[in-house]
Amino acid sequence: MLHRSHRLLTILALLSATAQHVAAADQPNAGHAVSHLRRPVALVTPDRGHHFLVANRDSGTVSRVDIKTGRVTAEIRIGHRLSDLTLTPDGQHALVADAGRHQLVVCRLVDGQPAPTLRIPLPIEPTRLAIDTDGRRVAVSSRWSRRLVLLDLPITQASSPRQVTLPMQGRHLLWLRQPDTLVVADAFGGSLALVDAVAGRVLHTHHLPAHNIGGLALDPGGRHLVVSHQVLNSAARTTDNDVLWGLLITNNLRRIPIPELLSRLPLAMRRHSVVMLGQAGHAAGDPAGLAIRSDGSFVVALSGVNQVGIGRPEKFDLTRIPTGARPTAIWLSADQRRAVVTSTLDDQLNLLDLDKATSLKSISLGPRPESTSYDRGERLFFDAGLSRDGWMSCHSCHTDGHSNGQLVDTLGDGHYGNAKRVLSLLGTLDTRPWAWDGRMGTLRDQVFHSVSTTMRGPRPTQSQVRDLVAFLGGLQQPAPGHTATTRRQQQSVDRGRQLFTSLDCQRCHTPPLYTSPDSYDVGLGRSKTNPPSLRGVAQRRRLFHDNRAKSIEEVLRRFQHQLPRKISPEEQRDLVRFLQSL
Repeated sequence: MLHRSHRLLTILALLSATAQHVAAADQPNAGHAVSHLRRPVALVTPDRGHHFLVANRDSGTVSRVDIKTGRVTAEIRIGHRLSDLTLTPDGQHALVADAGRHQLVVCRLVDGQPAPTLRIPLPIEPTRLAIDTDGRRVAVSSRWSRRLVLLDLPITQASSPRQVTLPMQGRHLLWLRQPDTLVVADAFGGSLALVDAVAGRVLHTHHLPAHNIGGLALDPGGRHLVVSHQVLNSAARTTDNDVLWGLLITNNLRRIPIPELLSRLPLAMRRHSVVMLGQAGHAAGDPAGLAIRSDGSFVVALSGVNQVGIGRPEKFDLTRIPTGARPTAIWLSADQRRAVVTSTLDDQLNLLDLDKATSLKSISLGPRPESTSYDRGERLFFDAGLSRDGWMSCHSCHTDGHSNGQLVDTLGDGHYGNAKRVLSLLGTLDTRPWAWDGRMGTLRDQVFHSVSTTMRGPRPTQSQVRDLVAFLGGLQQPAPGHTATTRRQQQSVDRGRQLFTSLDCQRCHTPPLYTSPDSYDVGLGRSKTNPPSLRGVAQRRRLFHDNRAKSIEEVLRRFQHQLPRKISPEEQRDLVRFLQSL
């Protein structure tokens, strides 16, 4: 018993020392600085740009940075996997989204450092935060749960979050100057949902011909919403010519007049409403964080080419400033002459002089361990340098490893002329073979083929292919679209599972992976099809190779896909519930 107590005290002492170690001043040259990957994704300043609080995704920490000295003065453990942070209007608290633990962490600022005081449970994977213009409430988008959470400020233990069901997985948020109106951007595709925060409902949804929405901003007069995004042309082919001239994929800003955004009518295309970022020979893959200056010029992170771009809507020219790897979030100084950018994959901040278009300083957030094959694969996955002229990265089609939901005409099945849905790569390691027709027996073959014949960049080396495979192997399947929370719901799921078996669905979608290594003729045309895994099927916007089905219900009701008999509405409901639980 004494031995157990001694061990317990030793463990507690080690944990205490570790906590103090992380919270201590994390300076680049400090011998006691913690060596780990941080992956900064968001930043705020409590004192007009003298110090910054930086949310680190992978380490679950917040770094406090003195921008003048370029030193990290503290690194505090806040959660498990941070996705965003913001400051309350009183400047006394920071709100942090912890995607790993599905929490909103309320932190009191003590000597400029965040100290957690309250944790509010949230739906699966909180992704972005935004406080309204009046400082009365905060909105939180939760991606996989397709929920928007609204909380009144200040937040207390008695706070009662309100949830709004979204028509898509949401990511970026922006409050309009119109009272109580919020824009929620699609996490994968091109939808923009308008939400009435008082009524707690979606007013309407616009569908842009776009995907990978990387940032939202208002112009100086609040007359336009500006959106950074990509456009995939499903009529183009992944030929060298179509990639070279930007016919396949483009990187853009879209300016939407606020009255049109508030209207239910389809959005019109107007002169200067779409800004092309980059050009043939010098593209600008994966636009991300965005800011608009008072003179109307824009500052946008070009995350795939490791640059920040500065331009004007009416001009084609784009001034570029080099940054670290994968710039994502941008902060502008009060005079709008300087910017601070998070370079996510280099664990650093970049201080930029926008007038002189130069980088003034790079600030390391601390020492990093030697990179693994997975780490190198992550850098490659988000690197548009793998493509011809930097038009796209792997992430451009497989957003965060998932799918942008678009159709693309590749040589994945050996020929052109049959555009197919971009497949999700989440959980892909276990779902051999690969490609729609199952022609790729190894993931290495699939990666090499995709980089070579789709992205059309330099021929990938064996080490690059190996590292990309290591990264893909670490991608976990998405959360289920629906989890039973009541006994009645669980009974429905159980009946659906039994029905799945009795209808012989497992012949092609065999548990536990819910796929099979064989290919089948399902009436799609010139080739047989390898069935995609049904794990995470509820997180797919459309279904079938050509996106013809809008939902699981439509697969069963309208197309009666491979069903040996007609099923009743009750059976359909149970089968859908089961599939949504995968």
